[in-house]
Amino acid sequence: MKEGQGMKMKELSLFRDLSEEEITRSMGCSRSVVQEYKKNEYIFCQEDVPRKLYFILKGNVLLGQVNAMGRQNYAEYLKEGQSFGEKDLFLEHPAYEYYALARTKTTILSVSSHFFYSTCAKNCAYHKKIIYNMMRIFANEADQMSKKLYLLTCGTLRQRVSYYLMQQSGGNPQVELTMKREELAAHLNTTRPSLSRELSYLQECGVLKIQGRGRIAILDFGRLQDEIDKVEE
Repeated sequence: MKEGQGMKMKELSLFRDLSEEEITRSMGCSRSVVQEYKKNEYIFCQEDVPRKLYFILKGNVLLGQVNAMGRQNYAEYLKEGQSFGEKDLFLEHPAYEYYALARTKTTILSVSSHFFYSTCAKNCAYHKKIIYNMMRIFANEADQMSKKLYLLTCGTLRQRVSYYLMQQSGGNPQVELTMKREELAAHLNTTRPSLSRELSYLQECGVLKIQGRGRIAILDFGRLQDEIDKVEE
């Protein structure tokens, strides 16, 4: 898949092990809709009623939460192939506790909730496959939540920042931050000034180099790992 091309429907985890024909049939059965959103357009707002499950075919989505004081205290950045809205939909929450915003021009597949609560009249095999695939998606979400919980509780802010950078790098020294500073600070449960101080400290120590426009070069993976390991001392 070329950059900017987006995902094909069959590449989504929801349609794993389904043929092109089964995907086409399921699109009708599930009342699925593919919709494009402009940059900075809301997919849904905080306190909207959950009715659909969403999958990102192309672009990037920000899930955010604003408290009563107007301060953003939650932020999560999602990319192509990821889903959102599951928790509120299947736990039957009366309203979303967060909003979903297109960070770029974004294409979304939305699936009506009714599809997951019962099999269709024909008892189609693909319907069962999709429900099973949803269970796999939930298991993956639980795994990601476990990693995020570790990120938010693994010691000092410096250790959380180090862990996040190591996680994002995947072993590649060039890391592109997918969130703005304010969003990343909310994700790490801190403030923007505090986050900036920690990044500056790591740069002064020669661990990384801030290159601007959300890009960071990791210069010393060993020392970055040392910062993470301090939590276990």
